[in-house]
Amino acid sequence: MTEAGGEAAVVELGARVHLFVQPRAREEFTSLFRDVLGCDVRERDFGLAYPILLVSFGNGSAFSVEFTELAPPELTSDTLVDEQAFRGAWIEFRTTDLDGHLQKLRRAGIREFRHPGSSHAYLQCTWWAGIPAARCGICWSISELRL
Repeated sequence: MTEAGGEAAVVELGARVHLFVQPRAREEFTSLFRDVLGCDVRERDFGLAYPILLVSFGNGSAFSVEFTELAPPELTSDTLVDEQAFRGAWIEFRTTDLDGHLQKLRRAGIREFRHPGSSHAYLQCTWWAGIPAARCGICWSISELRL
């Protein structure tokens, strides 16, 4: 363990992501990752109102989703603007077929936008909200995995 000034220090970021999503978006959210993006999607029952959804990727990484009425409401505007986007988390996914997955996401109706500080295509699902204080959707990007 690395120490700072003789005291224990936080030394790394864990590979754990847990999101909160409104229950009414459960089927659409599950379908996006299972059917559109081809991820392994499993439900885990922990005695909550809805099972926790575990979305896994080929390299062993994963994230979990809790469907709860306590999640922020979905956005109602048709266009995501910086004032909304900057209040939520931004998550990057990687793929070996960037163009193919962007096409699948576009066909699925996932909103895409650009940020002036990046060459990535950013995507936003209004029903996918993750940070209770943010009251907005999670923004995410998909980039090419360089092997």
